[in-house]
Amino acid sequence: MTQPRLFIIALLLIHAFGAQDGTSAAAGAIDTTAWKLYTNARFGFSVQYPGDWRLGNPMPDGIGITLYPPIERSQIALSGFMNLVEGTSQDGRQTLDEFAAAHRRIITELYDKKKTEVTWEKNQSSMLAGFPAKRLAFTYQDDRRNAMLEIHIFSLGRNEGRGIRIKVPVSAQERVMPTITRMLETYQPGRDQNAVSPLAPKPDSPQTAPHS
Repeated sequence: MTQPRLFIIALLLIHAFGAQDGTSAAAGAIDTTAWKLYTNARFGFSVQYPGDWRLGNPMPDGIGITLYPPIERSQIALSGFMNLVEGTSQDGRQTLDEFAAAHRRIITELYDKKKTEVTWEKNQSSMLAGFPAKRLAFTYQDDRRNAMLEIHIFSLGRNEGRGIRIKVPVSAQERVMPTITRMLETYQPGRDQNAVSPLAPKPDSPQTAPHS
């Protein structure tokens, strides 16, 4: 199973960032003094979130977490992932555009299997904590026939990437998106995601012999 598919399935099992000026102004007026901080031990990213949001269980392999706003069917999943797939970058890894294309294709296939029609918006270039990012958004109807919006934002370095999946009912956008926008302003990558992950030995690092 490819790395993009692993990343996307992890997000699906557990994600209107490009806000208009009015939304940004509303987000800036939100009081964050009682907000809490989540830091991911594996990939180092962190984010502040409202104190009345529920923190879910860690995702498999410690890749991230899901946050639940007090609005039914809403969730924000944050995760990191390794860039292990061969691509056309100078390092021989997949590029951000290649990852975005694979992400969109796999999402479409997964929803097709559920016989759920997905309406995609045009992909947009964005930024995530100072790194170039892609923003993918689509709408669909869930199993209760509720109109849902999902926004996937991700950046990709030579070795690691960061991903955010926002899932909200279309009817709740105006209530929850200013808070989500403000939350994403607090997002920090934790370290240069182009650096080699501490969980993966460098190619020239000696391997420790197993204990007998």
